[in-house]
Amino acid sequence: MKKVMIFLTSFVFMLIVSACSNGSTDTAITTDDGVFRVVLLVNGNLGDMSFFDSANQGIERLNADYEDFEATTIEMGTNQSNWETTLYRVSQQNYDLIICATTQMREQLQRVSKSYPDQKYLIFDTEIDDGKASSYPNVHSIVFRQNEGGFLAGVLAAKMANGTSGMASPVSATGKVGFIGGMRNNIIYDFAVGYAKGIEYVNNSAENQTSLMTSFVGNFNDSTQAKALANVQYSNNADVIFVAASQAGLGVIDAAETQSKYVIGVDSDQYSYYKDTNPSRAELIVTSVLKEVGDVIYDSTVKFYNDELQFGVLVTYGLAEGIIDIADNENYQMLVPEELRLYIDDLKTQIIDGDLVITSRFDLSLDEVDALFESLE
Repeated sequence: MKKVMIFLTSFVFMLIVSACSNGSTDTAITTDDGVFRVVLLVNGNLGDMSFFDSANQGIERLNADYEDFEATTIEMGTNQSNWETTLYRVSQQNYDLIICATTQMREQLQRVSKSYPDQKYLIFDTEIDDGKASSYPNVHSIVFRQNEGGFLAGVLAAKMANGTSGMASPVSATGKVGFIGGMRNNIIYDFAVGYAKGIEYVNNSAENQTSLMTSFVGNFNDSTQAKALANVQYSNNADVIFVAASQAGLGVIDAAETQSKYVIGVDSDQYSYYKDTNPSRAELIVTSVLKEVGDVIYDSTVKFYNDELQFGVLVTYGLAEGIIDIADNENYQMLVPEELRLYIDDLKTQIIDGDLVITSRFDLSLDEVDALFESLE
């Protein structure tokens, strides 16, 4: 009888283990050692001098400002097959908050966050699932109104191209400007739509019209292809190119230096990255459309640490929150006459006050986006 009881007990234990291993949820390893652990998963590599580098700066600030924080960045590279595996792996470790970004990570996070309902996640530059943030109670979603910054860049570019900027050579008032994006996704389209709307805004009251050339690399890492696209646009007399392509965008900046033409950077103040190491390249970056993702990561993580961050929600940031802007650095102030800078500042104020509403890609169908670009060709 004793042997039978031992067998039954062992059998029940095996059933329990089997049920746990095949269930829909898993349990993350947790420790209570007084250390607050955060990890940023970069679906690419650092060194883009824009989006991911900005995010990493937020992680570095957390470590510098909080002794009990252990904030880490993991570069997952461009091989997408590694991304979900890494996300599962860190979810099984003792991180208090796991951070990832972009629409390229949405499907992976949708699956993993359901498997680890007690783990907290933050995804930025996209909503975890369109209109369904509340369906993911352990995920905090962040998006940006990058169309507002794109609009300001478009106004500046159009003024440069139509001869009313008051800027000196290499501006030659060709009536042409360019845009080069990474992938054709909603975020890059949002930059481009804002840029196009800025050009359209200037055209509506300008004697000389500005046309727009648009190109897309197809990814965020091929700087050689981005440089080739930029060379085509510059050869077709683009006075300036606005680039939104992460690491691939460095190729556009390289082309600007090669051809001695102006470029507008993205996400970070790209002039500041080059001003000491390559000043001749830096001086051609008129400004950058800022998207301060590092600040948002820093602030959101501190809120979570203080039990003030909501989950299952979508939060947006733009000009009004001081996260979207254009870089008002020494180069911008030197190159762009005060009258034009004040004009752009006034437009900023109108946007912040709600008096000027900038069309977003999310307001338009893809056919309407294409029609907008075509109207400016």
